[in-house]
This record gives sequence, structure tokens and C-alpha cells, in this order.
Amino acid sequence: MAKNGIKIFDSDTHVGPYMDVLEPYLTQAERERLAAWEKYKTVNKRGQLTYTRGQRVYRRRLGDAESDQAPAGYMAGFTGVKREREPSVRVDNDPAERIKDMDYEGVDVNLTLPSGWFGTWTAGDDVALEAGMYRAYHRWMQDYCGAYPERIGGVILACGRDIESSLAEIRRCAKSRWAWGLMVYAPYGMPLDHPSLEPIWAACAEYDLAVVLHTFTVMPPYAPGGLDTWENLFIQRSAAHPWCGMRNMAALIGSGVMDRYPALRIGTLEAGHGWLPFWMKRLDEHAETIRAALPPLKSSPSEYVTSGRYFQSIEVPEGAGMTNAVADLVGDGVLMYASDYPHGESHFPETVRMALDWDMAPERRHKLMWDNAVRLYARAGLR
Repeated sequence: MAKNGIKIFDSDTHVGPYMDVLEPYLTQAERERLAAWEKYKTVNKRGQLTYTRGQRVYRRRLGDAESDQAPAGYMAGFTGVKREREPSVRVDNDPAERIKDMDYEGVDVNLTLPSGWFGTWTAGDDVALEAGMYRAYHRWMQDYCGAYPERIGGVILACGRDIESSLAEIRRCAKSRWAWGLMVYAPYGMPLDHPSLEPIWAACAEYDLAVVLHTFTVMPPYAPGGLDTWENLFIQRSAAHPWCGMRNMAALIGSGVMDRYPALRIGTLEAGHGWLPFWMKRLDEHAETIRAALPPLKSSPSEYVTSGRYFQSIEVPEGAGMTNAVADLVGDGVLMYASDYPHGESHFPETVRMALDWDMAPERRHKLMWDNAVRLYARAGLR
């Protein structure tokens, strides 16, 4: 399946799951608990059901004094990328449809994560329902990824408000063929370095699961910049993803988690990559000048980033010059190809071609498009 002789591992793609897909995987008790969420139910123009508790909207155009209060749905101001072919409308229902799209673009492997709306469960008071939704997601992942185990994998979702149930679910799923990493859904305001999450990081190290740091925008748990971007979607989406990635990786690295678990691997996704060299240097500086704000660390922040255990997905629109410059500064073992398929930011089906057209040394290209993701998601068992 290699594209022009180069294997492609897409390190950050998404899969709904819409509730019509997930409902068969819920227990009867979980279905009954959903009744309290009726007022948050939303059905899109394709008839796909989600819940949108906590959703924020951004309706002020730059230069206007007030926000436009006309009715608008989720991400109404986001037009996305113009494409010559849209992703299959059944990509959430049928993994074979995803495989068709992957083959069309020339992608060998997808790492999948739930789409942004799934963070809505962190905004409710029913923690048992939240944990139940994640369990249902895992049951569905078993079937969805299990249809093509060499090509599609996913992440275990951990509930930051129920550590014990999360640990039980990690133990249940960790050796499943589809489980390549773990993502914590920490509610808004809960830092990822919080000591209550320590057993989660320990379990990731025990089961060789990659720690995935993915960013959020208009849905809970809100990104930094999600609440203070003057009601403008252009500023919000430009700022929230990078700042969320910067904050989260700094919190984990600065907490000493990579010292406590020497084999633990961390990946930051969908946050861009041009900021990484600057941020490493700034963290190094402040690890010295504000040392009292950190526990003792064995290495500098930049040394953790370049240790072979930290990875970061790229944003293809940042281009060849930026990507080569970052790799020159941080080494060839950090950056990973990603497309954000099938979301509106994705340039599907042209993203792979865009990246392969870059002027780049063959070894660097191979690591970017395949090797680094294989190392982060080692549980995939790929080479």
C-alpha cells in the first residue's frame, strides 16, 4: 500500500462516534441515564446524533462591535478545506469505508481518536455515565478496529473524575489489539500533572501504552484560549490548539513523569509543530529561573523532548520549510505525519501528496511518514 514506495502512518485521525453508532454498545442502565441529557441532543443534517452540553459558539467577525446572534450550529463559521473528493459519509459506521478512503489517498495505517464532541461528557454531573460512555466506546473500538487490525488502531479513554473505573478499564483493554495508546479526559480546570492521575501514567508505563495529548476547541474540556478569544472563531481556532498542546506537554514533562517512568512515551497531536523549538528553549530557561515551581528533574525539558520518548504530529499546511527547520533543531525522531482526517481541516485526499512533494532528505521523510509513529504507537506491533 506504500505511496510511491513510502509507507504512511497517519498519527492523528478521527472517528465520531455518533450515537447511532455507539448506542448498541451501551448497557441498558447507560441508555436510561441518557434521559437526563435529552435537552443537549443534536441531530445534524445527515441525521447523526450527538450531545453538545458545554458547547461554545464564536460569532463575532473581526472588526464588528457585537457578536452575530443569528441561529447557528456547531462550528457554523468553519467552512473547512475545499476538496475534490469528500471523505465517505459512512466512515464512522463502517471501517471498510475508512479503508477505501485510506487506499484512495495512499495511507497504510490510521490512529483514530474520538471527535471533539465526545468531550461533552466531562461537562456533566453524572460521572458514572461519563465512564460508561468510554466503556461503550472501547467495546465499539474492538469491532471497528478489529476488522482491520493491521491498519486501524485507537486509544483507551480514561475518565479523570473516576480513576478507579479508568484503571479497571485499562486493565481490561490494555492488551487488546486495537489499543495503541491512552488519552485522559480531564475536566476543564484539572491539570494533567494532578497527582490523582499518577496511577494512569503508571498503568500506561506498565502496559506500554502511548500517552496521547490531544487538543480541544469549542467543546469541553475547553482549551486554553477557548474562553478568552473575544468570541472570534478565527482567533480561537488559531490559538487554542497550539496553546493547549504547549500547556499539556509542559505540565507532564515538568511534573517529572518521564523520570518516574523511564519507558513512558508521550505524543502531542493536532497542535502544530512550528512552535516546538521555541517552546523547548523557553521551558529550559524557566526550569532554571523558576525552579521552585517544579519538582527536581533529572534532565532539561528540551532533553526530554529529544530523548526518543516524545513525539509531535505535524500540521501539513505549516509546510516544508517549517518542518525541515524544526527537524534541524529537534532531530529527525520527533515529528510525525498527520492529516486530521476526516475533519474539515484535513486536506484529504491530497494531504499525503502535499507532504511527499516536500524537498526533504529520504531518511527524514521516512521517519516523518512512518518510523516515528511506529515508535510512539509501539503497541501496534508494526515495523
